[in-house]
Amino acid sequence: MADIIFPTSTAPGARPGEGSGRLINCYAEPLEQGSRNSFARRRAPGLSPVAKTTHNGCRGFHYYNGDLFVAQADRLSRVNFVSGAFVVTDIGALTGTKRVTFARNNKAPIPDIVCVTENGAFVVTRDAPPTAYPDGDLPQPISVTFIDGYFVFPIRDGRYFVSALNDTAVDAVDFGKAESHPGGLLNAFGFGEQLVLFGPSGMEFWQNAGNATGTPFSRAAVFSKGLADTYAIAGNEEGFSSLIFVGDDNGVYRLDGGYQPSKISGPDLDRLIEAVTDKSVIDVTVAVTSGHMWATVTGPTFSWTYELATGFWHERASYLDNHWRGVCSIKAFNGWVIGDRTTADVWKLDPNYAKEGSDPLVLSAISLPTTSFPDRIAIPRADFDLIVGQGLVTGDEPIETDPVCLISWSDDGGNSFGTPLVRQIGRLAAHRTPVVINRAGMSSRYGRVWRIDVSDPVYVSILGGSQQATPVSN
Repeated sequence: MADIIFPTSTAPGARPGEGSGRLINCYAEPLEQGSRNSFARRRAPGLSPVAKTTHNGCRGFHYYNGDLFVAQADRLSRVNFVSGAFVVTDIGALTGTKRVTFARNNKAPIPDIVCVTENGAFVVTRDAPPTAYPDGDLPQPISVTFIDGYFVFPIRDGRYFVSALNDTAVDAVDFGKAESHPGGLLNAFGFGEQLVLFGPSGMEFWQNAGNATGTPFSRAAVFSKGLADTYAIAGNEEGFSSLIFVGDDNGVYRLDGGYQPSKISGPDLDRLIEAVTDKSVIDVTVAVTSGHMWATVTGPTFSWTYELATGFWHERASYLDNHWRGVCSIKAFNGWVIGDRTTADVWKLDPNYAKEGSDPLVLSAISLPTTSFPDRIAIPRADFDLIVGQGLVTGDEPIETDPVCLISWSDDGGNSFGTPLVRQIGRLAAHRTPVVINRAGMSSRYGRVWRIDVSDPVYVSILGGSQQATPVSN
């Protein structure tokens, strides 16, 4: 018997035949010593409905004191959980369709909430439309962040303006400037005790030095790694611990603290990012479920999700699409809320919900090739090790009560797969259900690649497999 090995991290290769397996809408989680396999490949968290507004395309979130502010195309809404149900309130116009950043200070008894759009800075309140920022000394900012009691507004020309302490007032001379690298600024983040300034070719780290005039921050360090574009970064959200960003070299980086980020992407993802001409369409979305800290990098034709604890990557693709519909995130309502790129839906990233709204969340696990190059392999039988018997007592028939998987294979290195075969994965408590393919034919000299697809919305865990394999000389 030869092991059928499924990957721990997705690795499609530059072309089919180069790769070492793929994980799409599923991720690898290490199992404890003594388990029948070292890793389980589980379905990625789904998107359960929270609310639906009247405007499409999420632009950003802010959460404070039970109020979830939702910026969408040309509008700002508020979502609250009232008497066991989510209630949507239309607040008013917030012109624009591009991303929105929010920040909140520590003003008592009611803090100031500020947002920045492509049309300027605004003050946000829960019961009235956003109003233009009250201080004319502030130029058009790129975004807004908060640190040590101050709003910080990066400006494209390299300056950043700082508000008064726990106030919205901005003095015309209260600014600093990033000057270590050319190109100005693309974004800024309050991260721990540091103000991190990102430009197109470098980053600067500033710390609160208590300066009496100008900016209270002084530069502490610089690093020659730029940001791909303004929203190709996330991670300063409350409840998340690392900045994840796409660099100017098309790699993905992780900053946990200190002054030097670590590269976390490999050549496959780097190539996808490199192929995106307009880097402004790349974004990063972070969230946490079941102890997993996720960071998803999305471009026009891909979404790859990184798990911070393991360092493994998997791909995400919404139904009938090649990338994930999720964008923007915030910790709220005892979980993480996710926006939708195109619809008016507001979601919760939910590990116990095996769909995205009403759409299936199709899990695909593609194995590493089993080869005996240049010999072919005769495969009279293949067995797959899944956690079976996970059907529900009641639910949609038959997809929830009598779930199945689809198994197919490729003998050309993964370029194409044959017609899939349906196999039961077990009604509730049918824990001895076998998942077997008989008479699987002969591989080519390039070996056999197996694929398991599951769309039925039940718990899925793929551990591995084995095949009877007899090399046959050409």
